[in-house]
Order: sequence, then C-alpha cells, then structure tokens
Amino acid sequence: MTEPLDQADREICAALLRNGRASWRLISKVTGIQERTVARRGARLLEQGIVRVRGLSQPHLVNRGEGYFARIRCAPSNLHSVAKWLSHRKETLWVATLESDSAIIAECYLRYADRNRFIGRELSEQPITDYSFSYVEQYRRTVRGWHPNILNAEQLEMLGEDETRALEAAARARQGGELNPDQIDTEVVRLLGQDGRLSIDAIATAVGVGKVTVRKRIAQMQQTDYLSIRAVIDPALLGFPLESLITIHAPSPRIDEIASRLSADWRTRWAAELPTEARVQALMTLESRFELFDVMRDLDQKLGGIATRIEASPVLTHYKRSDVVLPAAL
Repeated sequence: MTEPLDQADREICAALLRNGRASWRLISKVTGIQERTVARRGARLLEQGIVRVRGLSQPHLVNRGEGYFARIRCAPSNLHSVAKWLSHRKETLWVATLESDSAIIAECYLRYADRNRFIGRELSEQPITDYSFSYVEQYRRTVRGWHPNILNAEQLEMLGEDETRALEAAARARQGGELNPDQIDTEVVRLLGQDGRLSIDAIATAVGVGKVTVRKRIAQMQQTDYLSIRAVIDPALLGFPLESLITIHAPSPRIDEIASRLSADWRTRWAAELPTEARVQALMTLESRFELFDVMRDLDQKLGGIATRIEASPVLTHYKRSDVVLPAAL
C-alpha cells in the first residue's frame, strides 16, 4: 500500500496541483513553510517522480478530435495488456481499470475520419469482448480544478489559478477561436509538455525569442485555455487511496443540474455530461470505502427524486493520467 506523504509535502503538492508553475517562494508564502525547505522538498518530489508537472494543449483546440468516455471489457487475463496498449495511444488522455468488473475506462479524443480505423480495426484487434464510446458534451470540472482539501480558499486564491475562468475561456475559444497559435506557441507547448516547470530562460533559448515574449505567450495560452499546466500525482499519496467512478442516470433536462452539484464537491476530480446516454460521469477521490458508502447515501438523498440510477465503481489501477503514462503501463 502506498504510504501518504507528511504534512509539509502534502501542502507543497497541493500548491503544485493548483499552480504547477508556482515558484518555491510563492509556495513558501502560501504555506508558511521556509523557502529553503520548500525548494528542497519540492525538488525531491519532482526528481523522484512523485509529482510530474506537464503542459497540455486542450485536445479540442488542437484538432485531436471529439471527446468520448470509453468503457472497454475484456477477460481478466487480458485486462493489463489491453490497458497498457490503450495508455500508449495518442487518442487517450487517461486510462484506468475497474475493480468492480473486468473493464477499462478511458477518455479518448477521436477525429471523425479516424473513428472507424481506431474503433473498428485497431481496437477490435485487441482481445476485448465489448466496448462503448459515449460522447462527452462538456466537463463541469477537470482534474486541474480538483484540490485535495489541504489548502484553504485564501491560500488557493494566492496561487493564482482558477479553473472556472479557464473553462469559460475554452467555451469561448470553441465558438470563436480567440487564439491562433503559431510555430513558436507550438514549440513552447511541446517543451512544457516534457517539463511543465521548465524555466523561462530555457524556453527562450530553445525557441530563439526573448524572455518577455515567452512569458507573454504562456500567459495568453493559459488565459484562452490552449495551454493547461497540470501536476500529476497519485491521490493515495495525499491520503486518498480510493478513487471511484460515479455514474448517475437521469432525464436529459436534469443532467446539467446534477453535473453542477457533483462538481461543487471538492472530492470530485472530474465531472462530465454525457447527454446521448442521459447520464453524468464523475471520478471521486476518497479516504475509504466507508466514505464511499456515505457519499452514495448522500447522493441518493439529494438526487433520489431526480436520478433514475446511481452507481459506484471503484478504480483498480490508473495507467495514464493527464496524458502522462504511469509506471503500471511501462
């Protein structure tokens, strides 16, 4: 079993989850931990791969295609091999297996012209028994908006990142295209995709432009949600060893309301609306099965008059998070 980090490390990780490029000085100011201690511990967390900070272009803004929630079933003996194969595919953003049945869940992005090739040929060549791909209308929360209830609201505000503004910017960009990235922007994103904390100096040298220009472009790309800086960490290290997929079926007109309620709970890592299936899908991060039972009772009490069915499926293993392939898939 993975041992949780101590309180100081947990606070540093929580700060990085909120703002992956936050300086050690800012994290020191936010947490009250001495800057030297923050720098030493933060460097260790990054060097050991406990936290990975990566830049990510939003898939719908870089022509990766439409977003789908995939559920793929196979025999237990093939679960690992199929999940590993899927995690190394460019079409997937995250991949996990379920404990409740022999199934893999994933977020996939597919262009219209590529759907038949990926689903009809390449996936079908794997030893699977069944699959479903459900269109994701919108996310009401993504993993970068999750905070593990370690820092308070004032501390989170000091760190300067706000997913709500980013999601609003993403919606505007889908409608009107507020940003037209060029080759320099693309190269900056590529470099940050390798190391989300790469210094401005290093980026400027690599792309051959001034530091002021690099800093301005990164800010513009983040403001329009073209670029997201994410910290990837196993929630078990923060004291939350149980992740569970929550599925709520309800009449289509109530889907938006349910997604909003789920996204308001800090334990929700992401919440998405799947209108074609008349359901909301979410992933919650919890301390124990007893907490999961409490969550299910609470959801039943609050949504019993709206939802037609509420299900929970604990996650077995994550193979990929936020486009980062994890050790389970190596």
